[in-house]
Amino acid sequence: MNKVQGTSWLFAIWALTVILIGSVLTSYHQPFQTPDDSILALVAKPLHPQWRALHVLSASCGCSQRVMQHLLQRRLFDGVAEEILIVDGDAPDLPGSSTLLASLERAGFSITHIAAKDLPQNTGLHGVPLLVFASPTNHIAYIGGYGSTQDRDAAILEQIRSGQTAKPLAVLGCAIGKGIRRQADPLHLKY
Repeated sequence: MNKVQGTSWLFAIWALTVILIGSVLTSYHQPFQTPDDSILALVAKPLHPQWRALHVLSASCGCSQRVMQHLLQRRLFDGVAEEILIVDGDAPDLPGSSTLLASLERAGFSITHIAAKDLPQNTGLHGVPLLVFASPTNHIAYIGGYGSTQDRDAAILEQIRSGQTAKPLAVLGCAIGKGIRRQADPLHLKY
């Protein structure tokens, strides 16, 4: 084998390795499928019929932390019962998550914790952050992501309140639970 062939093989092996590792590292930001309507059963129903916003987040997810900061900046929507469902998994919370959650609670957001292992399998929840808007009649009007470049929750709420249908945005973020994380990152480079 001459020097050129050896260099070509070395380059090919390097390229395949980089592609494989890059794919695995970006796979945890893959779009996750959205859960079904049973996701609303995980939090208490408001006493009075009104619009609801459910923010499904994780304290161990940087993407969820970004949404928490966004919620703190924009404050509660008028006339909307806003709830945050924190999915507690086996990964440790990121630094600052408990401070953000305490600030959100002081700002009036209702916060509920659920262990990832206690999530009913039929919900189909695979990734966070997830945004759900339910109408005053408790029907899901929107279920999906917040937006890939900016949080679009206010625009989505405006659309659905005016009777339009909001196109669901992809849920881009972090996988929840050991099984989903194993599927998203089989080489354990991220999780």
